[in-house]
Amino acid sequence: MFNKQREVKAMATTQLVYDVLGVGISAVDDTLTVESYPQSGAKVAVQSSARHGGGLACTAIAAVAVLGGKTAFIARFGTDDLSDYIRSNLLQRGVDVSHIISDTLSQPYHSRIVIDRATGERTILYDLSRYKPVQAADVSDELLASARVLLVDFLNAPGPLELILKARRANVPVVLDIEGQSAESASVLEHVDHLVVPEEFARWASGRQDLQAACAALARIPRAATVVTAGAAGCWWTDSPQRAPVHLPAFAVKAVNTNGCGDTFHGAYALAIAKSFSIMEAVCFATASAAIKAAGSGGWDALPTSAQVAQLLRQRLGADEPLRDIITRIENMRQLG
Repeated sequence: MFNKQREVKAMATTQLVYDVLGVGISAVDDTLTVESYPQSGAKVAVQSSARHGGGLACTAIAAVAVLGGKTAFIARFGTDDLSDYIRSNLLQRGVDVSHIISDTLSQPYHSRIVIDRATGERTILYDLSRYKPVQAADVSDELLASARVLLVDFLNAPGPLELILKARRANVPVVLDIEGQSAESASVLEHVDHLVVPEEFARWASGRQDLQAACAALARIPRAATVVTAGAAGCWWTDSPQRAPVHLPAFAVKAVNTNGCGDTFHGAYALAIAKSFSIMEAVCFATASAAIKAAGSGGWDALPTSAQVAQLLRQRLGADEPLRDIITRIENMRQLG
């Protein structure tokens, strides 16, 4: 059983170094933009192409850094071009990569992503043949305890259960991004403090098509928060099995590229929790961050800064909107670092 009043801090005997420590999938995304997604057998012209950093936890951690958080990423990288590309891009954004494990047989996912120019939606084709996950034994107790929040993801087996349990023993809250629909998923869900999942997973895991009902079903396991994201439809969240899930609409923007928006949401949410925002404030901060990412041209260059998030909220939240106080919190967060 989780106590939602668990302190958002690491062991008292260890100095806090990171707001968010990230462990999980990294990817090199080669994107192709087309006028509209083709039917089977069609030939279409490529409007533009580019290479970007990607991956669930990796993009989330890049977002934390761009938003102004102190963060580190842990993965297994080799000396190949893909590994060097991700390591370099993380460094450029201020992510500590000193804990990345050297493994000549490993490299990030390699994804080919087709962007539909008309809608901004994307189709992802990925190769994980040389990806090797980080194990719980790879992350020391001292490193875990140096973080206010641990962010992990789960797409394919083996899952991160042992690492999650290790973080729990270190009293470090866990934010989980999970998309893998497998028997292992259920055991992972029971042990996280903050479950933030996309609508497809929520429907699968809960057996409910209505997203409010799906969120409520997932929240029957007591935890600090359960959040279900649904892109342009906004998100549903609750911080208690007894609280009916609350809907927060998305901030309307012209979507240019939705790739990485969910990961940006996770990173912003984890940073807000590390900074002691309320669940409602964290969800609002994450929603605004994802909206800015969607309106950008793509890749990590479109990740939002905290100043951009504060500006969007200043424009969109009314003067008597209770959530407007979050703007001051974001400004203070930026000033304090």
